[in-house]
Amino acid sequence: MPNKKNIVIAISGASGAIYAKTLLLHLETIQSQIDKVAVILSDNAYQIWEDELQTPFSSSFQIYKNNDFSAPFASGSGVYDTMIIVPCSMGTLGRIANGISSDLISRT
Repeated sequence: MPNKKNIVIAISGASGAIYAKTLLLHLETIQSQIDKVAVILSDNAYQIWEDELQTPFSSSFQIYKNNDFSAPFASGSGVYDTMIIVPCSMGTLGRIANGISSDLISRT
């Protein structure tokens, strides 16, 4: 069996929280194939989640604050294989494209 993956899911403040929810639910169903899943939410993501999905955010995975630079994947030496940003706001995309690491999402 191949090595299990370590995945970071970043949820930015863009509309489309349903896509993040769908992904998290799917990852929960295949947890036996994954070693670790870490979740980061931007400050605006919590509000967008509640507005669009009419429920507070919750997850069975480890959640990190967007200003937690001590997270294990905040450094290039972290042992995470994949990062998925869903949904990705234009602000987040712009910061990443220009190498601006002002928060954990853009730093990772």
